[in-house]
Order: sequence, then C-alpha cells, then structure tokens
Amino acid sequence: MSTDPDTERADQHECTEIVIETTPDAAIVSNLGVASYVLAGVEDRERNFYQWGSMGVTASIGLGLAMSTDDQVTVLDGDGSALMSLGAFVPIAKYDPPNLTVVVWKNDQYGTTGGQPTPTDGVDLVAIARASGLEATGVSSAEAFSNAYREAIEHDGTDVIVCDVEPCDPSERPPYDYAYIKRRFRDALDE
Repeated sequence: MSTDPDTERADQHECTEIVIETTPDAAIVSNLGVASYVLAGVEDRERNFYQWGSMGVTASIGLGLAMSTDDQVTVLDGDGSALMSLGAFVPIAKYDPPNLTVVVWKNDQYGTTGGQPTPTDGVDLVAIARASGLEATGVSSAEAFSNAYREAIEHDGTDVIVCDVEPCDPSERPPYDYAYIKRRFRDALDE
C-alpha cells in the first residue's frame, strides 16, 4: 500500500455499502470516528457496534464476538487504530475464527482528530497480518475490495483486508448513547 497521491484509492462509503450488501446480517464492529461515521451514514443498523472513544480495541472486540457467535463478524478498523493494536493479530491468528473478517481502512491519517498523518508510510500491514499467521490481502479499488471481501467470508478462517481509501470527513454520526448502542447490539444478536 502506498501514500503516493497518484495511487488509486477506493471510496470508503462504497466499500462499506459492499460489506452491508454482501453480509446484511453480519455483526459489524466499527472503530471510533470515521469508520463509525461512514457506517452510520450508509446504514445505522441494530447489528452495528460503534466504538465511541475506544481506539485500538476494535479487532480484539471482534475476536471475542466471533468466538461467541456463529454469525459473520466484520471489523471495520482504521490504520491508526490498527497500529495501536498490532498485537491483536497474533491471538486472532491463534484462534482463527472462521466467521471473522477484519477490514483496515488505510487512509494514512487520523481523520477524526484533524487529519494528522498516521505513521504507516513504509509499514506493510498486510505483511504484518501474514507474519502473525493470518490470511491477508491489500486492495485499492471498490471492485478489488468486493472480490476480497467475498473471498474472505467464504474462507474457513479469519482474513484481513487492508483497503487503501480516500480520506473523508463524513457529516453522519451514529447514536451517541453508549448504553443504547450496547443494548441494541446485544438484543439484535439474541434474536
């Protein structure tokens, strides 16, 4: 993946739509900020578990959730958050739940806090995931993302997809009531 401005980058909204269209019943755990804003803007669903104020834990929450259900679990993480939790790849690989897909939106910035650059230049998140024992791929278009996501959910194990996306600053916001989000999500999983 490259920070070169001439490199093709996917649209995060379009790719998030692909996730929901492909796996409409998936439990989706989204990172604080832009990943959650985009998800809420595409579709605010009961099976969306937005992380407000908890950067760096999205993949770990996804692992715990995937181990407790047979439902598809998709994690939507940011590259800055993923950098904070690279160690999560090892236990994810060890337990390797077949119903978990981790998507890392690589926009090379901390979008929620003002667009400061993430230290991902020269960091190969795909190689790190693979070295941890996970299936991983990098993509930079909606078509490639769609193909990778479909392959990931059909794979009998966890997959990581690192998707180069254009930075965005969506106006949408998910509900801000943490307890409500938790109850709504838990109740949706119990149905």
